[in-house]
Amino acid sequence: MKTIRQQFDSHFSKENLSRIFQENIVYSGGTGIDNINQYTFRSQLDEQIEIISRKMISGDYRFTKYKLSLISKGRGKAPREISIPTVRDRVALRAMCDFLQERFDKSVSFELPQIVIRRIKNEIETGQYTGCIKLDVSDFYPSIVHDLLEKQLDKRLRQYKDIKSVIFSAISSPTVISSSKDDLNNTQGVPQGLSISNILAAIYLQDLDSYLSKIEGVQCYRYVDDILVLCDKSEAQNISAKIIEKFEASNLKIHCPVKMPHKSMIGDLCESFDYLGYEFKNNLVSVKQGSIDKLKASLVGIFTSYKYSDKKNQDFLAWRINIRITGCIFENKSKGWLFFFSEITDEALLHKLDHFVYKLCKRFDVNIEPKKFVKAFKEISHRKYITNYVPNFDSYDIQDMGKVLATYFGYNLKGMREDQIKYAFNKKVSKQIKDLEADIKDFSASG
Repeated sequence: MKTIRQQFDSHFSKENLSRIFQENIVYSGGTGIDNINQYTFRSQLDEQIEIISRKMISGDYRFTKYKLSLISKGRGKAPREISIPTVRDRVALRAMCDFLQERFDKSVSFELPQIVIRRIKNEIETGQYTGCIKLDVSDFYPSIVHDLLEKQLDKRLRQYKDIKSVIFSAISSPTVISSSKDDLNNTQGVPQGLSISNILAAIYLQDLDSYLSKIEGVQCYRYVDDILVLCDKSEAQNISAKIIEKFEASNLKIHCPVKMPHKSMIGDLCESFDYLGYEFKNNLVSVKQGSIDKLKASLVGIFTSYKYSDKKNQDFLAWRINIRITGCIFENKSKGWLFFFSEITDEALLHKLDHFVYKLCKRFDVNIEPKKFVKAFKEISHRKYITNYVPNFDSYDIQDMGKVLATYFGYNLKGMREDQIKYAFNKKVSKQIKDLEADIKDFSASG
């Protein structure tokens, strides 16, 4: 069995860091405060990887300031602040995330939102609960206290001050629009957008998760900063007050269910409530209206983009619409709206969405036959691992990749090497995947 030091050193070996860059970073866009992109970084890969490995293993690595990116959360809401690391820091952060997940695997677990929803559905069907509590933590990531986080890290890393030092370098580095010598380090909070943000938040909450799991006579679910409790209706007020008090002891303020019922709520289980973008109403599990509206807007956006395009490529239009409808498999992950909402029981909604796409085809006067939400949902539900209806980009060979590039993106493949075709394909597909994720990125109550 590996020691902690051996675990850490293996994650920051030059071989593993090179693998991380090739598998996780090379096709992604965005640049940090230094404006060095993947292309430039790749030309100095060996040198940069050596620096990360040497300085991380010695405990001397220090993270560069992050570039600020503001993400709109809708009208009337303050934008979400996202921290964009440099390419070199992204490699280091990914390795750190993998190390922390391995080190804390016995006390911290991650479930896909749809798996959480499936568990909730099963519990509701037992009929033993009459009440529902939904609690939302206000300003979760900025509220994380570094001293309290260190106490939680000490449960698995107490003797390793050098490892904790580079972790706190990552979360203390300021997020700025442009760098200045007057920029101050963060003394509280964890920047959002880093690959270590979620694992550190989960480590911070491990005692609170243990508390929630031990409350008698209830079922508790937490996904990031959203908490759902199924309980007896008569006990709901008391349980809610105790949870709020417990979280406040860790500097986490929960929105009051009475004063802010659109954020937190206490109610009857037979009433309508939403969680993680899903809507529960009696025996029907559907999708929150805001998530439906966002999907429809993205579909309209694709048709509008086609309308004002010079090339008017209907094959490309159909390809983009089909991916939006079915989702896809890419980098060994299921991506898309239907995969995320694969636990709904509201088949009528799927028929409505198919009709919406049909009307868009008429409205924009295009002669295409898009795939169907209804069929895609059934394929995902019953034949997820063998269906051809949902594209699996991981299974594409060079010929398949070249065909996509030539047919939909107008590439002339003559003279292109296999590695160039593969790189171009992954870049183009990554862009489409990013758009897919935008459809569901604000599913939480805090979004």
